[in-house]
Amino acid sequence: GIVSVVKEPQIPFPQADSFERVINLCELLKQRGFISKYDITQNYDFDHRQTDYYSNAAKYLGLIKDARENRNVGYTLTQKGLQVFNPSISIVDRQLEFVKLILEHAAFQETLKLYFDKGEVPTKDEVVVIMKNNGLYKIDSDTTYKRRAATIISWINWILGLIE
Repeated sequence: GIVSVVKEPQIPFPQADSFERVINLCELLKQRGFISKYDITQNYDFDHRQTDYYSNAAKYLGLIKDARENRNVGYTLTQKGLQVFNPSISIVDRQLEFVKLILEHAAFQETLKLYFDKGEVPTKDEVVVIMKNNGLYKIDSDTTYKRRAATIISWINWILGLIE
């Protein structure tokens, strides 16, 4: 394996097709320290479902955690998040960090391997098989698997876009 695989976190598997937006959310937290869920939904062009999806995705990667400030529920960067968003890190090194954090999860790593074996992006159905083999947290229906497979494919495409 390129990166050693971590145990799947007890966090909803990401449904966040734009990896750029995961990064944007973390960048906002870097600037502001804390942002309430309400603020994200109000000010950053996310609807409340997307706020949950993107914050869960960042939590899944270990970059942010739940926090409270003056009775407001929101998020703050974790130690890992602070390291990754340290201003002294170059953009390239930061992107490499993201790639590592993504590939620590078996479903993503195996999808990327399959891409290299096939020479093309795996189909949603192929990704669903990989997901089912990796005992992901609380995914029950096939439609949910397919939606989450779309996230895996788009994050893998984001990684491949860096390589090109």
